[in-house]
Amino acid sequence: MAIHTSFICDNEDLNLLIRNNLNGDFSKAENILEINPGAFINISWKDKELMLPYSPRKGFISFSDKKWDFRYKLDDKQYLNEDEPSLYELLPNSKFIEHKCNLKDN
Repeated sequence: MAIHTSFICDNEDLNLLIRNNLNGDFSKAENILEINPGAFINISWKDKELMLPYSPRKGFISFSDKKWDFRYKLDDKQYLNEDEPSLYELLPNSKFIEHKCNLKDN
């Protein structure tokens, strides 16, 4: 499954690049299901340039630095919804702002 890299989040373009970092090679990930420990995602969105480390959690493929969390949801059958990820802005006191994203039409 090739990685989609262009989305619309809150009516703004969001572009991303996922890199595996196995032994410091920083290779571009070509398949979302082949992400290795040490991987990270670079996100360009609005006026932000984010670099979030891979943070595996049950039910998600997630990248988080504890201020931002970009995640793909998995359903009960472990099917990945790559077309509608979410970007969460994590605020103090366990509050957050969800920025829903949709695959950009090319």
